[in-house]
Amino acid sequence: MADTQTANIRALMGGGSGEDRLAATHFVIGALFLLVGGALQLLSLMSIRFADLFPISYGRLEPTANLTLMIGFAAISLTGGVYYVLPRLTGAHLRRRPLASIGLLGMTGLTALGVVAVMLGFGDGSEPFGLPWWIDLPLALVLLVPLLVTLDTVRHRTEKWSFVTLWFVMGGVAWLPLLYLAHLAGELPWASSVTIAYSEVFFSAGFVTMYLITVGSGLVYYSVVKELDVALASRQLAVVGFWSLGFAGVWWGTAQLLFGPGPTWIAGVSAALGLAFPIGALANAANVSVTLEGSWSKMGEEPAVLSGVLGLYLAVGVALVASLAGFPSVGAYTSVTPFWEAVEYVALSGVGTLLIAGVSFAALPRLVGRRLEDAVKARRFQRLTITGSVGVLVSLGAAGIMSGYSWIAGSNSGAYIDAGEGWGAGLGGSYEALLLIAVIFGGILLLGLGGYSAIILGTLARGKAIPQEVLIDRASEVEEVSSDG
Repeated sequence: MADTQTANIRALMGGGSGEDRLAATHFVIGALFLLVGGALQLLSLMSIRFADLFPISYGRLEPTANLTLMIGFAAISLTGGVYYVLPRLTGAHLRRRPLASIGLLGMTGLTALGVVAVMLGFGDGSEPFGLPWWIDLPLALVLLVPLLVTLDTVRHRTEKWSFVTLWFVMGGVAWLPLLYLAHLAGELPWASSVTIAYSEVFFSAGFVTMYLITVGSGLVYYSVVKELDVALASRQLAVVGFWSLGFAGVWWGTAQLLFGPGPTWIAGVSAALGLAFPIGALANAANVSVTLEGSWSKMGEEPAVLSGVLGLYLAVGVALVASLAGFPSVGAYTSVTPFWEAVEYVALSGVGTLLIAGVSFAALPRLVGRRLEDAVKARRFQRLTITGSVGVLVSLGAAGIMSGYSWIAGSNSGAYIDAGEGWGAGLGGSYEALLLIAVIFGGILLLGLGGYSAIILGTLARGKAIPQEVLIDRASEVEEVSSDG
């Protein structure tokens, strides 16, 4: 019975190598977490608008949504993308596969356990996950696994030249565990409240720029070149995008704490270095756009390429909105408002899903030997995701700006007090209407996320069989040719 089940699972995940089945499993588990995370994210948004109707507070829904989307979906899916491209870019088989399997099991189990723990009230209330220490510590160790696997595989590479995707992948898998360790340092018993606040926003912003968009953009580079058989337009633009996202883009996070008790120099640094976020996103989008010159007509036939390009363009929009609020003149009105929820909401669900689709739609058919289930469903997923993302970004962002202006104007004029019961009067009459519009667009976005998951799962269950890509060890191939000849 056990042998039969194992055979069925292997048949479902494809008949290729173990490393290919491992990468495919990451995509499948990530798609399942996306459904859960997208629903929790919409519920958390609804709990802001209809606070009296929800038995579970926003303080529990929002951390669980962040956990399932950041770790359960994004980290697991991007790790699958990393494991997919590494053998193809290095010419070596994926190293430490048992450790990689343990890493997948750890991320899956700890994410599920974390959701249960926070929902039951065992969380510590910190952002972005609110996890208790007995989940935080093993999660930090698990996030090191992709780095160890990547470094060992690259160490055994046989390819002489390195494609730009390899830089993005290596940077992302190295920065994620470092970001999480820095976040945990802010939770030490002797850390001040200011230190805790800055460590939280640094991790959230760093996850988006230094990991999600960095690794996602690198994987899209690979998909575009591979699927359309074109040459990358500019390695220099790729370098600009890589370093901008990796070492400066994270500063948009501190803009959320402007006019707080932090150092006075934070405002200037956040405004200046926060511009690296749109610069990095724009460099990657421009690079891919120039690469596609002469191939735009083919994008409609390649769901992976179109999804990745849309994700890069949406990342530019999110980055521009985030960097705009980094200036003190604007940040005075957006701090402590839903404006930043809009940025993080769309960055995780909209940009993240499109970038990951940019690699998973191309990789899965090669990994499991089945054609992507339905191109019509892919186009529907793209339309719903873009529509919902733009709608949430505009409506929820506008709600944040309006509430900020209304509250400050009313407080300065003495129309109402700025503390206690008078706080609510600063939201303005249109605030609730904008939140309701954001909820509607959030529902549209959730349909798009469901479409992505349906495509991934449907490809495994109903995809038409096609020739499967089989990896051959380059060293063994060279050795065989030498012996023959």
